[in-house]
Amino acid sequence: MRRKDREIKDLDGIFDIVERCNVVHLGMVDNGKPYVVALNFGYEREGDVLTLYFHSAVEGKKIDILRDNPNVYFQMDCVNEFIKGTSERPCSYCWRFDSVMGSGQVEFVEDVQEKTYALNRLLQHVGKTNEIFSFPPESFARTCVLRIRSSDITGKRRE
Repeated sequence: MRRKDREIKDLDGIFDIVERCNVVHLGMVDNGKPYVVALNFGYEREGDVLTLYFHSAVEGKKIDILRDNPNVYFQMDCVNEFIKGTSERPCSYCWRFDSVMGSGQVEFVEDVQEKTYALNRLLQHVGKTNEIFSFPPESFARTCVLRIRSSDITGKRRE
């Protein structure tokens, strides 16, 4: 990271940002071209490993790309506040943000119990709740659940 003064080295600080973010941008490679989608997510922390959970339809461009190449890069950010500069110092205009980035491989979750767990983590994070949800069994046939485990995470803050 070029701007070491903005790097977040403390894992607790990085996971604090993950908790506050609602959307992750998932970068993939489609026949040599970048392809990025914004997704809601759930997560959990296991030591220094971030596990992200997503859901999707069972078919579509994203799924085709991930089946062909499961290597991904992800980015999420929050706070997003404009900081006004002055006409005398136009370079003092800037943007306040907290962000987390990392990489990993997508795993397709097939086991019904694992899917249930992952979907609960997603709804709990998005809904800011500890509620446990149950899902109609027929919904699993049309729901693709994805998981990324990453120990390659970094954080950055612009204040």
